[in-house]
Amino acid sequence: MQFYDMHSHILPAIDDGAKTVEDALSLIESLKSQGVTNICLTPHFYTNEISLEKFLSRRQRKFEQFKPYIPEDVNIVLGTEVYVTNYLFNNDDLSGITYGKSKYILTEFPYDIQFSEKEMQQIYILTQNYGLIPVLPHVERYVHLMEHNDKIRELKDLGVVIQSNISNYSDKAPFFRKRKLLKMISGGLIDILGSDTHSFTHSTPEVFTQAVDNISDKCGRHRLRTMVRTSKQIFEEALGIEEF
Repeated sequence: MQFYDMHSHILPAIDDGAKTVEDALSLIESLKSQGVTNICLTPHFYTNEISLEKFLSRRQRKFEQFKPYIPEDVNIVLGTEVYVTNYLFNNDDLSGITYGKSKYILTEFPYDIQFSEKEMQQIYILTQNYGLIPVLPHVERYVHLMEHNDKIRELKDLGVVIQSNISNYSDKAPFFRKRKLLKMISGGLIDILGSDTHSFTHSTPEVFTQAVDNISDKCGRHRLRTMVRTSKQIFEEALGIEEF
């Protein structure tokens, strides 16, 4: 089975992730050794700190510098982890910060929010005004969502894709959090996985195999396959691959 890392901070020297090309290649090699050969590079875009134009210019420059070093047997999609504020909506076109050529956009919110009217309106604007499909990263960090799974269902009813970090499913992950998240996967509340890897000390990538094995063991291989298929669909749309 091919695996997909839908959230990473491997693109070097742009955010708090990989600092050098060597760091980035070591992270990729760790993922590749575990069968993860499809990787999304999703550097942070803080919409309240930098303009879209400046971010896109900086990201493209960093990507062009990194491209010659990317292993030939690894597929890469360039995306963005977008911190959603109202400044984002000052831009007419957000296609540059989606996953590649797709309509999917990785959207981060403050972790203490309850996804009340303001945030739901922001999601509505993304879906209806911009025609995009929000992907909510590391769902486990949102206390309200973890305590109110009905809100996750409400988000999914709006078309939001839910992502979780692999570190929560490793052998050393906190037991009660892991158990709760595995139940959420079994219930179809979590759609895709990502390493969110920054380095070998922050959201490390080397537990990917542990994570997928534990998910397969506890939730069933069919649930894991469903998550992989969803990742594959987003990844291929990002690459511009059309199904016939």
